[in-house]
Amino acid sequence: MSKKEIIMQYRQCFIFYTVAKEKSFTQAATKLFMTQSAISHAMKDLETEAGVALFERLHRKIELTTAGTALLATVTPLVEKFQQVEMQLQNLEQVAPLRLASCITYGEITLPQVLAQFKSQFPQQQINAQISPAEECYKKLAAGKVDFAILEGQVPKGNYQQKVIANYPLAFVAAPDFLPTTKLTLTKLLSQPLLLRERGSAVRETFEAFLTLKGLRCYPTWESTDSASLIAATKNKLGISLLPRPLVTKALAKNELVELTVTQTKLHNQITALRPNRNNPSALEKLWTFL
Repeated sequence: MSKKEIIMQYRQCFIFYTVAKEKSFTQAATKLFMTQSAISHAMKDLETEAGVALFERLHRKIELTTAGTALLATVTPLVEKFQQVEMQLQNLEQVAPLRLASCITYGEITLPQVLAQFKSQFPQQQINAQISPAEECYKKLAAGKVDFAILEGQVPKGNYQQKVIANYPLAFVAAPDFLPTTKLTLTKLLSQPLLLRERGSAVRETFEAFLTLKGLRCYPTWESTDSASLIAATKNKLGISLLPRPLVTKALAKNELVELTVTQTKLHNQITALRPNRNNPSALEKLWTFL
């Protein structure tokens, strides 16, 4: 049996199922967006193929014959199964999770609240989030391992749509009594023990690019991929750290840390969302618009 024949037979069965449930050619035609003559023609063809009458055509309604009742019992589970498949196809995009890779800063500060709000509006949509350094997020996107990436700092060139979604100021912080003053020059800053993120991180790259323009370099005494460890080390008077200000807001409010003012030095990092420059699934489009 050809694919076309299978489709035609299913269509006949579905029309028969609808007519049997509605007990009316007219109502079935309305429900299926067909003409009544098309419904009648399809049912006559089915009866011819079956070699037996399936309906008793009364004055204003129809009733199933014994053969029609038997056929309805056979086709009902098939039609209902196809209807389940159709519903699953409609919901398949929501069942398949969006794969998201986010840089650490955005992942710690903003992403949890954003995804919570998104889930409240689209509760059926699943999202798998991976929090990694920005460079790793980009590699995952380039390799097709995620559908969406959120990067911090400079964005590599590529065939991607970009959208700036946040901008974080960077803050130099120290323990309250680590220095006699909270104001210092850049030269004085570089003479202090520096507690920095690892090389390749967005915060570190922003700082080093700034220093390079001034013909300077930094030599940190502590490097870490974890901002929390830098905050802990700074609180314990091991040096001065450079971190996104939102990460240290609570510590500043509690006077566990103080922000330093460095002469002619204001740094910030943009947060940029990237997605492939192609037709994207509607779920990804919703999240992109939501950000």
